[in-house]
Amino acid sequence: MDELPFRNWCLSCLHTNIANYDPWQSRPFEIHCDVNEIANNASCGQCLDRKITCESPSLGMLGDVYDLCTILEWASRFWSRDETFYWNSSFHLAVCEASKELCLGFEHVEMTHRRVHMLTAIDWYDTSEQQNADVNNYRRFLAERRASLRAMPAPLTGMTDRQDWVTYNPERLLRLRKGDSGFVEWSEAKAEFLGRILRASLSVYGRDGSNFGRRRLAFIEERFPVNLE
Repeated sequence: MDELPFRNWCLSCLHTNIANYDPWQSRPFEIHCDVNEIANNASCGQCLDRKITCESPSLGMLGDVYDLCTILEWASRFWSRDETFYWNSSFHLAVCEASKELCLGFEHVEMTHRRVHMLTAIDWYDTSEQQNADVNNYRRFLAERRASLRAMPAPLTGMTDRQDWVTYNPERLLRLRKGDSGFVEWSEAKAEFLGRILRASLSVYGRDGSNFGRRRLAFIEERFPVNLE
C-alpha cells in the first residue's frame, strides 16, 4: 500500500464483487468500483446505472477498510514472479477462497456497525429532528474516537520520504476496538485468513524438504501486513 489511506469503493460494489467472484478462476480478489463520467454526481458507475444509493464504508471503520485492502493487495503478490517463491495453482485456490471469506466477513461486520449506530436508517439529506439526532450521535462518536487516538506528530519529510506517511496515515484512521460490536468477528476473520494461508502452504509444500516448506511458512507469517493483536 502507498501513503493513501484506502482504496475508494462503495459497499454496493463490494457486495457485487463478492457475489461475482469465482475462486476457481485463480485470480486475486479485487474490488472494482468505477467512477461515473457525470459531473456533480458522487455515485459510482454501477450505482448510477442501477439508480441506487452509493454508500461508502462507515467513517468509523476506515482503518478496517485500509486493513482489508492491505491484506488483499498483499495476497495478490502470491501471483507475482518477482517474489521469493513460486506458488502453484493449488495454493492460489486456497488464497482465493480465503480472500472471498475475508471480504464476506468484513461486509457482515460493517453492516453490524451500521445497525448499531443507526446508519442504515440515516438519510443525510433529511433535516428532521430524528434524523438530526442520529447524525449527531454518530458525529459525536467519531469525534470521541478521533480525540482518543494516540498522538502522532505529522511527518516533516514531505515527499522526500514517503515511507513516513505510509506509517502515519493508516494510524490516523478509525478502527473497531475491543468492546465494539463486530470487533471480535473481524479480528477472527483476519486471523482465520492468515491461518488458511498457512495451512494451505503446509498442505501443498510441507514443512521441510525440497519445497522449502518451513521457509515458506516463515515468509508468510513475517510478511503478513496487518497486526492481529
